[in-house]
Amino acid sequence: MFRSLLRKILFSLCFLFLFTMRYVDLTFSVPIHDHHLLTGWEEMGVPLTEIQIEGWKKLNNEFMATTQLMKIGNDLEKRLKLKKVAPPLTGEELDFSYLTLEGSLEEQAQVVITLQSIRDEIDQAETFCGVIVLPDRKEVLAETMLRLKRAFEPVTGEFPLAVMLGGVKPGKLTEGEAYHLMKSAFKRLQVTGSNGGADSFYGRWSAWSNLLEGKVVREGRNINLEFGYRYEETENLTRILLASPALPGYF
Repeated sequence: MFRSLLRKILFSLCFLFLFTMRYVDLTFSVPIHDHHLLTGWEEMGVPLTEIQIEGWKKLNNEFMATTQLMKIGNDLEKRLKLKKVAPPLTGEELDFSYLTLEGSLEEQAQVVITLQSIRDEIDQAETFCGVIVLPDRKEVLAETMLRLKRAFEPVTGEFPLAVMLGGVKPGKLTEGEAYHLMKSAFKRLQVTGSNGGADSFYGRWSAWSNLLEGKVVREGRNINLEFGYRYEETENLTRILLASPALPGYF
């Protein structure tokens, strides 16, 4: 029983880890169809090397067999017009079932969708849906977000999505340099109530911006924007992340 439970937990953690015509808005000097988070990133002057969209939602309090998960997966696949790159990965035991779909959106973004259902010893159950999307360039970020919402919400209901932008700077940033990057991004996004701190290897600040959607509650505060950095000594570089509404848990 313990090994089975451990396997389920590891499965979930692995997923979470992994996991045109334009008009110009002169206020922000970027196309209005771009995601506002990009305006904050561009203000920092750090090359953008990573874009990630992720979402995770509890669907119900029922145990769903693989065949039922497949119906949901097939519906999402059709609505997204997902081009599969591998056969679906499925599995089912007495108290655990899952489905993973992997594909791409018109070769502009890699997509992994997972559905999993768990039932415990007292017959309480939960079913979850998650997605990780890796757009290949910033120009398709807003379009991809809209496409995901239109595909998921008729199937799952409101489906919260988080966006993370990432880049690196060679060497080790000082606390002052990191603070300056954070302030540049936050000022551009017109934040209120920023909070956080840093040391010589790691830092994290959170805030609220009326330009961004979504929210999470952190220590009694509503936030929808986070900046973080982490120095990686083995590679001698500093990873920098800007996310909305919050940084991923593994950071």
